[in-house]
Amino acid sequence: MFLPTLVLAKLSHNQQTYIDALDALKDGQVEVFDKLSHSLSDYVLSPYLEYERIKLNDYQDIEAIKAFILKYPDQSITHRLKVEWLSSFPKKEKWQAFLDNYDENLYSRELRCYYLRALYKTGKQQAALKQTKDMWVVGRSAPKACDPIFKVWLTSSYFKSEYAYERVKLALARRKTSLASYSTNFLKGDQKQAAAMMIWAHKNPAILSSTKRFPTANPYMKDAIIHGLKRRVRKQPDAALAYWKKHRNRFNFSPEEIHKVEQRIYLGLARQYDKNASKLLSSLRDEYNSEEVLEWQIRVSLRNRDWPSVVRWIEQLSQTKEMDSDWHYWHYKAYLKQDQEPPQIVKQNFTKLSKERSYYGFLASEMLGQSLTLTNIPVPISQDMHLKVQNLPEINRAKELLAIGHRQQAHKEWQFAVNKLDQQGLMALARVASDWGWHNRAIRAVIDANHWNDLAIRFPTPYQSTFGKAATKVELPSSWLFAIARQESAFSEQAQSSAGARGLMQLMPATARQTARKIGISSRSSLYDPDYNIRLGSSYLSMMHKRFKKNRALATAAYNAGPHRVDSWIKSSTALPIDVWIETIPYDETRRYVKNVLAFDAIYQYKLGQKEPKLFYNHEKIYLGKHSRKASNDEADLDNKAIASIDAL
Repeated sequence: MFLPTLVLAKLSHNQQTYIDALDALKDGQVEVFDKLSHSLSDYVLSPYLEYERIKLNDYQDIEAIKAFILKYPDQSITHRLKVEWLSSFPKKEKWQAFLDNYDENLYSRELRCYYLRALYKTGKQQAALKQTKDMWVVGRSAPKACDPIFKVWLTSSYFKSEYAYERVKLALARRKTSLASYSTNFLKGDQKQAAAMMIWAHKNPAILSSTKRFPTANPYMKDAIIHGLKRRVRKQPDAALAYWKKHRNRFNFSPEEIHKVEQRIYLGLARQYDKNASKLLSSLRDEYNSEEVLEWQIRVSLRNRDWPSVVRWIEQLSQTKEMDSDWHYWHYKAYLKQDQEPPQIVKQNFTKLSKERSYYGFLASEMLGQSLTLTNIPVPISQDMHLKVQNLPEINRAKELLAIGHRQQAHKEWQFAVNKLDQQGLMALARVASDWGWHNRAIRAVIDANHWNDLAIRFPTPYQSTFGKAATKVELPSSWLFAIARQESAFSEQAQSSAGARGLMQLMPATARQTARKIGISSRSSLYDPDYNIRLGSSYLSMMHKRFKKNRALATAAYNAGPHRVDSWIKSSTALPIDVWIETIPYDETRRYVKNVLAFDAIYQYKLGQKEPKLFYNHEKIYLGKHSRKASNDEADLDNKAIASIDAL
């Protein structure tokens, strides 16, 4: 059900003939393939058929290949042919032919290693070995094509043990422990011992509790300590601080190393809202401090409702950062809480902010008691530009490839077009993709064009009937379901995250199975099927909604980070208003996610015809955390008093 406007249409004669030709080739019917290919000589996908014919001959017909490259000098399929052609030479030991045709613009790690091997095999050994270091000293495994040149280089005078030590650190930074362990085979003495401890500390940071394991006679041990601390900070910054106190004065850490370690630990404590976090962050040397330190000082102050400190820390941000919507909102919210600025000044700033179509703009609008600003400005493109882009060869090929279900090749053609276009062209391309129903590409193109105000393109409503039925079934607003899908996948049915989440609403397989079991349906269907994905995603979201007392902010956070984490965040905080609770979510990703989804929800309320879209419903404007019922009255009175001072104007 990908791109319904294209894929579900009946195939044209040329499209069907193209598929028949490929099927004939697959079945070994070369004469049939040649005949069908000849009948499609004027078809936009004919280069793909010519490519298949060249490939059939195992890239032996050099003249045909060179003619193809001249005929189609700047096409996706030409790029593919060049890579495959070059890769065929090493298999036949044709090293000089490889060098004669090598193109540095076709960079891949495999081709680069073939290039180094070709240099070595054709008498340029020194040139090859000099360049091998850059291919080996990386934090990920190399292609097998690199093994022969690596084997020579590792026993040459060009190799130094420092390279292997650096590779261990790079591999661990990418969590590639097997590569790190393998790289220790090329180390000796102190470096080997320290690298082994670094790997051990990576797997079990608790070993930092022992000083004996990290002898000061080995200066490289400080690297193992630093790496272990980085690992421990992620979940237990308080333990990391205790370990750091044990080791800090045992080694000759540089001032910069000390600052980086302490900043990382103190920020970790700030994310857990440790009572000493602000004091510790304040102890860091100013010359090394980053905006991130100041931002977490602000969040800690917000968490403590220390409004004077909120103002103080915001005013230490760079001028550009201070004017960002988030800190602009909190700057004047803090003023309002203290009656520091005249109400007129505060209202002027909130009024200015309320004109933005954003999470903070919507917050400002609701504080002022006015409607949300939901400006819609369609992409400003002429009919001529639209037609020009629509008729680009790459776009025509992408359209045909999509129609026959060749998605990966279509994506490559599309990207070739993107790389050639200016801002006007990208806006036109966004309109083309939107017309096709290729929404994730439309959204990406309009963002690349830096045009944020076309709500039809940025916030489409595909599968509206399916979302509507699901919303009715689970008793949730369909605007919220759309917002989740928009944030999760930008409506890419085939989306898959690096963690393994799949489909429109990005469900993890285990979560999908559990949800299917709870609602009594089969878990055998594909998560790439939109109807199935929406049904499970909406059901899981409904479970989160009920668990968190029908508060979309909390349920949205749980959808992203998991319900147990949200439980812990609520329990660890004192009573907080919802805007402060969201701003102080410990995870950067989840904080951004919740803000985006709530803002997107408001936009979808508008798009779906709701008269007065809202960022928060009344029952969601509550105080969250321990003892919230007891502690919220005074805070609520302060809020009401502050808002009343604006309303009085």
